Amino acid sequence: MRTVAVVGKNYGDEGKGLVTASLCSLFKKPLIIKHNGGAQAGHTVENEERGTRFVHHQIGAGAEYGADTLFAETYYPDLYQIKKEIEEFKSVYGAVPKIFGEEESCITTVDDVLINMAVETQRGEGRHGSCGMGINECSERIKAGYKLTLKQIADSSYEQLRNLLVNIRNEYTFNRVKELKINVQNPYYPMIFDENIIDNFAAEIKDNSKFIQLVDADTDWLWHYDGLIFESGQGLLLDRDYTINAPHITASKTGITEPVKFLNKRKLELQEAIYVTRTYVTKHGAGPLANEFQKNERADLQTDMTNLPNEWQGDIRYASHGSLDDFLIPVIEDIKNINIKPSLAITHMNETKGKILFENESVDLVKLKDILGHKLQNIYVSWNRQEITKY
Repeated sequence: MRTVAVVGKNYGDEGKGLVTASLCSLFKKPLIIKHNGGAQAGHTVENEERGTRFVHHQIGAGAEYGADTLFAETYYPDLYQIKKEIEEFKSVYGAVPKIFGEEESCITTVDDVLINMAVETQRGEGRHGSCGMGINECSERIKAGYKLTLKQIADSSYEQLRNLLVNIRNEYTFNRVKELKINVQNPYYPMIFDENIIDNFAAEIKDNSKFIQLVDADTDWLWHYDGLIFESGQGLLLDRDYTINAPHITASKTGITEPVKFLNKRKLELQEAIYVTRTYVTKHGAGPLANEFQKNERADLQTDMTNLPNEWQGDIRYASHGSLDDFLIPVIEDIKNINIKPSLAITHMNETKGKILFENESVDLVKLKDILGHKLQNIYVSWNRQEITKY
């Protein structure tokens, strides 16, 4: 069994879906482990020969190659959205993917999403760049002691589940609304007090819970697979502890922290950590972006159909990497507590004619390997949207 973590090196949108799916195609029985964030991810997998394209939010990228998905207990599933994604996947591939979940995995609730949308809306031009999916609010609710786990949902009747949600709303949500100063003029305010929304949400997630099979993902269970691939959401520069970018960060650990904890708990080790980057940097959302340039300044940059302008994050933005000397600093920081050499996966090579864009120069793979190769376990590259190869 091989263990690999796929991590975004920058602000997300680097090509983690491409890399994860490419890895899955190499194993006979792979398992994708979702360990951070939730349904805010948008990982695209394309196959030109099949004529297929699918954007993965909660289904692991690589399910089209037969991979199963596991929601680790540090992942926040969105059971309201999961049915739609599964139906879309089935319409493209003609199969329903297997999704497993650890019992203590905590779901995002409709109140998390509504509060998230309300807060981001009232920030106006000072938005943090949230996806509006309730991830931070879910984290805050859990810290306050109001968890709602996959096991609780599975064990509850509809009435019991509705009562759980009502209690959370009465004991936590209303106080959270006051704390965040969400007022009656906010367009999401009345929804937070609408009982019908709770009723409908309870019915939907109770029904959708049938798509998740609860398991004790211990070592014996994991050994049914020959590849464990940890598919991370977002990127290192959005990690909750990367405070230099605060408040434009996420509520989760976006690097190898959770994969290492997951494996250590089962007396296993991480064998490879692949950090994914485009030949340039992208950022979908608010916040500073060093070395930013306009897309029309680079004629070969293609339109990213997964990251079209949207209400919550606006337009996708583009930038060069900083200096070659600083290129691996976030990566080295991420692996500092384990004995491993990182790997690098560079995507979108075709858009920059094989050059990696830095603030003062464009570097080809030969030079990159000459300078950084001794620090890396492997270098992978992608010249298209559907496969990676080892350089």
